[in-house]
Amino acid sequence: MRFCPFCLLLMVVVPAGFALGAEDTATSTIDSQAEAEPVIVSATRTEIRLDQSPASVSVISSEELEEKQIERVADALREVPGLSVVQTGSPGQLTSVFTRGLRSEHTQILLDGVPINQGLQGAFNFADFTTDDIDRVEIVRGPQSTIYGPRALAGVIQIFTKQGEGEPGFTLSAEGGSYDTFREALQSDGKIGTVDYSLGASRVDTDNARPNNQYRNTAGLANIGWSPNEQLRISGLFMYSLSDIGLPNTIFDPRPLDNFLTERWLVAPHVDLRIADWWEHKLIFSYDHERQINDPNQDGFLGPTRAVFERAQVDYQNDLRPNSWLTFTSGFFYTATNAGQERPFVLFGPTFISDHPKQVAGFVQATVDIENFVLVAGGRYTSFNQYGDIWTYRFAGSYKIDETDTTLHASVATGFSPPSSQDILFRFNTDPLRPEEDLGWDAGIEQRLWNERVIIGATYFHNDLTNIILARLRRRALRPSCALNRLPNLSSPRATPISKRRTLPQPIFPSLRGRVCRAGRGTSFTFPLLTCGGRNCAPRPRRNLSMRARN
Repeated sequence: MRFCPFCLLLMVVVPAGFALGAEDTATSTIDSQAEAEPVIVSATRTEIRLDQSPASVSVISSEELEEKQIERVADALREVPGLSVVQTGSPGQLTSVFTRGLRSEHTQILLDGVPINQGLQGAFNFADFTTDDIDRVEIVRGPQSTIYGPRALAGVIQIFTKQGEGEPGFTLSAEGGSYDTFREALQSDGKIGTVDYSLGASRVDTDNARPNNQYRNTAGLANIGWSPNEQLRISGLFMYSLSDIGLPNTIFDPRPLDNFLTERWLVAPHVDLRIADWWEHKLIFSYDHERQINDPNQDGFLGPTRAVFERAQVDYQNDLRPNSWLTFTSGFFYTATNAGQERPFVLFGPTFISDHPKQVAGFVQATVDIENFVLVAGGRYTSFNQYGDIWTYRFAGSYKIDETDTTLHASVATGFSPPSSQDILFRFNTDPLRPEEDLGWDAGIEQRLWNERVIIGATYFHNDLTNIILARLRRRALRPSCALNRLPNLSSPRATPISKRRTLPQPIFPSLRGRVCRAGRGTSFTFPLLTCGGRNCAPRPRRNLSMRARN
């Protein structure tokens, strides 16, 4: 299906201290004595200055999180251009992030380089992800599958933990409020000899406003490392969360007992080795686990349900710099997943169904950095045990004009998102599913004025998607989940929009139509994305506008 989002530049006059922006753009105010431009890694997997990034990137620092007293990552992402954050109810309920209007499972979420998209859907639920021990968040928009693989069809959100340095210290905090709301938090970091550490933990309890709408969450995140010398660091990343929420349903059909529990944990040893200034290696082993229990389940006919998800991953990266202006980045990736769900309502056949996808991938990328010109080119080959092989590529570049402090950037890339375990398990046809694929390109400009007191920019982007996996709907259905029948691939990128066809058998396919225009780091407008027979059935707002100012 043809999907043509775009963004327009909004020209405004703003005083110092006020911020206004357009999609994939940023208009922000910073101190005239600002520090040097920050360095990011998510755009290329190697260090590069933010003002020379060949991709559309936003960065949220720990200082900003502390200044605004943001406790959840989802709340920080609400102000990022090109992202829509949707929460289905009160705190603790499902919270999804959509990049450039695409589905939530099309955005790859990373924690210190480790993919953490979980569950049968392959998306990430931000409801329980707190800002404890987080150093910064980097958001890269556009297809990034060449360097990050599956789920990076729309973009990447990478979260970095703190690395302890200096004298050890700790912070304790406690707060309370209405509806029996209490929150306790601990933060500590430092370095003792050759060992550095940082850790954060918190506990939240609230009953919210309605009966059976309680939320209890315990979360912890730690990064512990050992550096025997300047060339080597061996570290371990640890994450744990336990969430218990009530599901009150609507006021017309209350459910006083329905309860949902989610437990997640992750262990990820890292090895970072710098053999020389021109040769580096990074190796990550990770294992993560998620279990969900809906008991009691008051759906009426399902009974208690249980879902489990476990995954082992290996990620290796090699950076070779034969000279000062050229970097070759190559790597290997392997993952094996077990996912399943208990179905007690099934009268015949197994009551527990499962899926076991595996993938092996290799990638290579060349980065040319000559003065103010950056060019990136790369390719990735991925082999799935269930879906066959996929080849993706990416070309991106940027050029900074020092005289006017202007940066131009552009990219063209392909991306893919494999069928999730949910797509595989909960369908009633036997047609083979293929990974969803995307050909996307963007071009933008960023202009810094008055010693970076004001930054104005705009990015135009366009996506063509094929093999879209969507549920068939009955004609009066308002959203894909309300009348699930089967899960086909919509393979033609030029198929006629469903609302324009006159001879349609029931059920019908929803179609990707319309445009997305976002104004960003301040302002955003969203127009219809997913339509079902002319109706907007996407879980994104039809239009929205936001602005922000900083001192």
